[in-house]
Amino acid sequence: MVKSISFKSFTDPNALKSIIAITRDWVMIIAVAALSIYLDNWLVYLLSVWIIGIFQFALSEAMLHEASHHNLFKNKKYNYWGELFYGLPFGITVKQFQKEHTQHHTQLGRHGDHLVQECSDLGVFKPGANMFWLWFVKPVLGIVGLYYFSIMSLKPWPEGRKVVAFWLVVISVFYVLDSLMLLVFYWVIPFIWACSSFLYWSEIEDHVNTRHGTRSNLSKVFNWLSHNNGYHYLHHKYANIPFYNLPLAYTALLAGEGDISKGFLDTYQQLKSPLPDNELAYPKPEMRSGVKS
Repeated sequence: MVKSISFKSFTDPNALKSIIAITRDWVMIIAVAALSIYLDNWLVYLLSVWIIGIFQFALSEAMLHEASHHNLFKNKKYNYWGELFYGLPFGITVKQFQKEHTQHHTQLGRHGDHLVQECSDLGVFKPGANMFWLWFVKPVLGIVGLYYFSIMSLKPWPEGRKVVAFWLVVISVFYVLDSLMLLVFYWVIPFIWACSSFLYWSEIEDHVNTRHGTRSNLSKVFNWLSHNNGYHYLHHKYANIPFYNLPLAYTALLAGEGDISKGFLDTYQQLKSPLPDNELAYPKPEMRSGVKS
């Protein structure tokens, strides 16, 4: 039987595939920014912000997330060293992310799960919430990005000082090159506006209004862009399967299981039809009175 296959056969990290994935994202960000600068058109710029944002998301969510599980490189320390490319540019280190994310796995839907509080702060769990506003309008207006920016932290300081040092160097270099506005327009704005929106959509999609506690997005386009970030149900079952093996492992181990979305609009349709409490798996019952108040 297919399910007799062990998940361990999918768990070997591949450094070359990881490096190619990280390189792809940086090449796309630089290429899109360069093209936008060359064309010098405000409509092209707006489009470039969102294209850069999705590749920032692929780095700061998918690759950083993989590193926190030691899924990028067999030598664990390389997963931490790589934060120069998928952590520090986004104001976070692997260890900072790792601490929060470990609690998300072990306390899913409970008090220790940071996502419960974040969704509550953003109004996602509010009774009668306008899902059109939450799903389409709020992120596009930049409200979500400002919220995520407000909860960024330099704690603990041994990690936070690495972020400060990195950004002091980056800002100094762009200042010397008289290019600070390029940094703002092609990194800061895409990060706060677009990348944060993709993170918001992903976090809501992953767990909110689910029967099994976790939802998978099986869109081929989204998973190509995000390094298979949509296979979230499988990830919560087998966190040590690297991103490039997730589609094959899903087919072999858990095909059709968990809540499933076919893409962005399908997720919206699922979210705007709230499940009754007795079918709802996220957040846990003991948390609902707190997050809905």
